[in-house]
Amino acid sequence: MEVPLAPAHRGPILWKELLLAVSLLTLWSPPTTAQLTIPSVNATEGKDVLLLVHSLPENLFGYAWYRGERVDSNHRIASYVIETQNTTPGPAHSGQEKIYLNGSLLFQNVTLKDTGYYTVQAIRKDLQTEVATGQLRVYPENDYTGYPVETIAGILIGVLILVALATFLGYFRYRRRTERASDSRGLTEHRPSASTPGQGPSGTSTSPDLLHPSTDVYGRISPRADGAS
Repeated sequence: MEVPLAPAHRGPILWKELLLAVSLLTLWSPPTTAQLTIPSVNATEGKDVLLLVHSLPENLFGYAWYRGERVDSNHRIASYVIETQNTTPGPAHSGQEKIYLNGSLLFQNVTLKDTGYYTVQAIRKDLQTEVATGQLRVYPENDYTGYPVETIAGILIGVLILVALATFLGYFRYRRRTERASDSRGLTEHRPSASTPGQGPSGTSTSPDLLHPSTDVYGRISPRADGAS
């Protein structure tokens, strides 16, 4: 069933009736298989930001964007009719938001107050709806790192792990060098010292005859030996 389009001057009334009918149908209609997604966005204040919508269903009648994590008419930013490309601002419209034909929501000159969750409601011509929520994070210009908080935390944890590993390896190498130096000193202390003249390796006295052996062998023969001959 297609929803008839009302004249331009009945735009707000049409959307109130349409959203009421959608709300009633959502209570008993089974969920559709397609899943909308809105990637979260990080930005600095003063920039233009676009919240994209992926996996849009077919036969769409229009969109409605809300501030927050659920569909709430009191926090509706704007509604958009695809066939007429008409936008109807809602209670939460600040004048800086714009809905495109593909369902994306543009923020012009974002501020820190724009940080939060945003929900899109895709309305089909048979009044079936699909809903998705995304997050917008706005940072001061000087504090923006370009990475989500979770990514920064992961980087810090990785750095700490690397520092711990480097410290452990450095300590291990220091211990190895210390043990080798200790073993070298032990071998030096237990090595026998060089012998000096008149002393043996153990420091005992050595006979002069052993140090300076005489070549006069025959002069040392006992006289008894001569008599015996």
